[in-house]
Amino acid sequence: MSKISFKLDSLLNELHNEIPLTTITAPFEEKLQKVIEEETPDNFTLKETTSGEESVSVFYTQGNQSIYISIFGPKEMRIREKANGEYAKIELFTKFTLELPQNMQESINKKIKKFSKDMILRTSYPRCQITINMNIFNTSCVLDDYSIIPKVFNGLMMALCLSGINLRMLCLSKGYLNNERERCMVSLEVKDDDKEDNIYDFDSENPLGMDKYVDIINKTKNSIKIMHRKLKNIIYQKFIKQ
Repeated sequence: MSKISFKLDSLLNELHNEIPLTTITAPFEEKLQKVIEEETPDNFTLKETTSGEESVSVFYTQGNQSIYISIFGPKEMRIREKANGEYAKIELFTKFTLELPQNMQESINKKIKKFSKDMILRTSYPRCQITINMNIFNTSCVLDDYSIIPKVFNGLMMALCLSGINLRMLCLSKGYLNNERERCMVSLEVKDDDKEDNIYDFDSENPLGMDKYVDIINKTKNSIKIMHRKLKNIIYQKFIKQ
């Protein structure tokens, strides 16, 4: 399995210290504000629990969200499953250890599946299968896509990086709540420090689109850059500095 290669300049000298989680006891609206707006994406911890030739498991925590992710493969499929095998097949299994409406679970699963297919360079693994198992935990009463999805995307992205699977791009995400109480999520295709980041996905309650969120997008870029540097250092520690 080939290793991920990045331009490892401007790496941090050491991992950031883990930032302790705090219990928020504010009313719901204030809590929503803090969960979505104030938790910057660089406040995360990533612990690799197992690593093998064809598997990796990590425990990812960001803000109020914790996710246990296991990735198996790519593994060659059985002969009878090889039809249309020009690219890898993605199998996704999720378990929610929190109460969510069925339609929200289905929406989250659909977004995770699409994200996985978009991130993985599936043509590198013809006639193979990649299996992703996710246990999603939550310690907050704020349960919606804008609170959960960005952190799930980030945890999965980092697990994919540590798995050594070939990727089409590297994306990191952040949710926001603006002054009008409208929520949005921004996912950026993160590049090296001397290149412009691209917007991979923008999701908002406002049907007018992202034009009114220029300031938020600019703040997202600055915040995600910090997260990107920390991730690059983790990759460096695993694949280069051995």
